[in-house]
Amino acid sequence: MLSDLKFSFVNIDQESLSNELGAKVKYYANVIHWTLIYSLPLFWLLDYSFLSTDWLPLFGTRIVLAILCHSIYLYGGMPKNNWDTEVLMSFVIGLNTVFYAVVCSVISISSVLPYFLMFSVYFLLLNISIFWKPVYSIIQCGVAYFLIIVIFRVINRYDGYAVLISNGGGLFFVISSFSCLIGFNRYQLAKREVAKNVMIEMANNRQIDQYEKIVDQQKQINEANRKLTKLSQYRYDTLNMVLHDFRNFTGSIQMSLDLLGQTNSNLTEEQKEILGYIGVGNDKLKYLSEKLSSSAISDAEKIDYNYTQIDLNRKVEQTVIDLSDAATMKQINLQLNIDPSSMIVFLDEIFLDQVLAKLLSNIIRYASSGTIVSVHLHKTETKAIIDIANKGKLLGRQRLDELFSEIENMKDSSTNSYSDNTSGFAVSKTLAEQMGGKLTYNSDESTGNFYRLEFNIYK
Repeated sequence: MLSDLKFSFVNIDQESLSNELGAKVKYYANVIHWTLIYSLPLFWLLDYSFLSTDWLPLFGTRIVLAILCHSIYLYGGMPKNNWDTEVLMSFVIGLNTVFYAVVCSVISISSVLPYFLMFSVYFLLLNISIFWKPVYSIIQCGVAYFLIIVIFRVINRYDGYAVLISNGGGLFFVISSFSCLIGFNRYQLAKREVAKNVMIEMANNRQIDQYEKIVDQQKQINEANRKLTKLSQYRYDTLNMVLHDFRNFTGSIQMSLDLLGQTNSNLTEEQKEILGYIGVGNDKLKYLSEKLSSSAISDAEKIDYNYTQIDLNRKVEQTVIDLSDAATMKQINLQLNIDPSSMIVFLDEIFLDQVLAKLLSNIIRYASSGTIVSVHLHKTETKAIIDIANKGKLLGRQRLDELFSEIENMKDSSTNSYSDNTSGFAVSKTLAEQMGGKLTYNSDESTGNFYRLEFNIYK
């Protein structure tokens, strides 16, 4: 039964899972670090209340400790150092643990109880708040236990450990040990939740991939239907021409047969001429048959755009509606703002659908969860402009350059389709430019991830 409740990590992208766990560790590490700094007044009040004679040295020591911990935290978090967050927090929290353990070991027995209680609360809140591997919590507890036991034995040679236990030490050992168990359970639950979110995002990306494939297949079907329609018309015209010539030819044959039937003598020159007509007609029929058989051969290496007048407002709105479910699954708020005035463009409808679907689906794919993707359709005197912006995690100009140039020469000339490894950004940019449009992009702090698609307005 327990094995049925275990979460399977086999099909999860381990890199994505590691990145998400790292981000969670870093966030809670920052929370714990500032909590320790802001809790200094509480410890000063504790020192002043129970160690009125020694609170000033402790006051200065705590300030030095806070400055030292903050310096280590800043130094380890610098991009050039980039320390592992769990290791970095082990040093920061470890310094605090060592200090509190030493304080609990050296102060008098009569004043140690509130410090043990505060030290217990420290460990409890630490393991409830922080997100790291449980082994680090066990190490912190082990260091605290070792220092308390050893230093207490050195300083209090004549007092047994029973005095330590009865004055708050026992409570500290129980609560700190129990807090490690809480930290273990919390880590496992949070890791499961992160893994589930990663799997949901992977499923959403697969849905976007499937949507792109469906759009590609729909484009191929429509294009094939268009070619078949043209081919059918061409064959129909050719067949009519063949039938017309064939009727004339059969008429000639009938005339010749009539002439031959009127004479019983040997073949004359006229009859020979008629036989010549039959040979010429036969050659003509052969030529027409070859023409009919070759009519099925079409030029597949060249995209034949079928330009028509298209309402761009309706196309953009339909694309946003089609991708709204994919955006919702990724917790992305998809917003649409359309200029109410009519925008008619002269483009190929099938390939325009390709451009819009691939561009918006890939923007959703690379957008951060919980962000907003806004689509704004407006126009100038000569241009219809589609602005798409996402203020989430920046992809960077270099990464966008890579995505928009991944055509990879993997195009299949026999089907006019692109490889699955080809970026949807690159395909949409290529198709837009071939139809006379323009697709630009940018990624910086002021604009976020920004994309602009322009087409000429039909007048």
